[in-house]
Amino acid sequence: MDTQVIKKISELDVFCLLVFKTIYETGYANLAAKALGVSAPKVSRCLTSLRNTFDDELFYRRQQGLKPTPLAEQLYQPICQFSDTIDQIESVAQQTKRNPLKPVLNVAVSPSIITSLAMSLSLPEFFNHFGPLRLHPWQNDTEEKIHKGEIDFGIGFDEQNQHGLNVTPIIEVSSLYVVANKDHPIWQCPSPISIEDIAEFDYVYLKCHGYNHRIDPLELYCQESGHFLTNIEYVSGLDDWYWHLMTMGSVSLTIMPEGLIANDIPRVCSQPLPTKELNKLKKVMNFPVYCFFEGDEQYRRYSEESKRIIITLINKLFLTVS
Repeated sequence: MDTQVIKKISELDVFCLLVFKTIYETGYANLAAKALGVSAPKVSRCLTSLRNTFDDELFYRRQQGLKPTPLAEQLYQPICQFSDTIDQIESVAQQTKRNPLKPVLNVAVSPSIITSLAMSLSLPEFFNHFGPLRLHPWQNDTEEKIHKGEIDFGIGFDEQNQHGLNVTPIIEVSSLYVVANKDHPIWQCPSPISIEDIAEFDYVYLKCHGYNHRIDPLELYCQESGHFLTNIEYVSGLDDWYWHLMTMGSVSLTIMPEGLIANDIPRVCSQPLPTKELNKLKKVMNFPVYCFFEGDEQYRRYSEESKRIIITLINKLFLTVS
């Protein structure tokens, strides 16, 4: 094709092509103007522009209206296809305007609360606000990833933060749950269950950075009180924790509200650790505070409102089940 023709076509107004299509289908310029919601002179100007671009009359007058020339007959289908494409583009643009695309945020969460937080975030009121959220269990390199922007923000414990991140305290760990297989003999112990009762059985804990990544409070209590601890192991993942409870005959202590959720896991039972027993552990180890970890403001892909919603939600997780 001649380069001059290509240049002319590329400079052609899209609306002119819609005028061509409408005149072709109605046979009248005035009907085309009415259908497109414009004045007759504007349609006339578009038709002149089309004729100059294609160097053809395109339509000639007859008693029955405007009739297409042979070239116009050939142009009709391609212009129809182009018009359909424009309609699709408009539809996508309108849909995006109604439902603007939201970035998929990457959020690191301590394994001790990740299940309950995920369940809450799946509720329509939160899903509609955030859109999809990709949760990651907190790991050794999570702070570095937040610092680099690979993770948008994190929910972890206050004893972390080696990378100068911005930290907002949320809520202190204030209760624990005893968790074991439903048929475990610990449930036969006289109520209330004590720390000493738990120490009589194999014990497993979910290692969480900033809380028990060095030593679990139960182990520390047994060391300092001189109480014998039968056996202790740790796991790093929730699946491993569950399997250990099922197949190793172990007992565990977990943070509320995850402990409450444990009752909904098949073959698992949980009970709150009595306050008296909890205080024994608090005497040997300060219980941590859940915090919101984030990078500097200019790098954030979420709003202050989103941060506030997350913090409020975590507070409610503890308050509603306490």
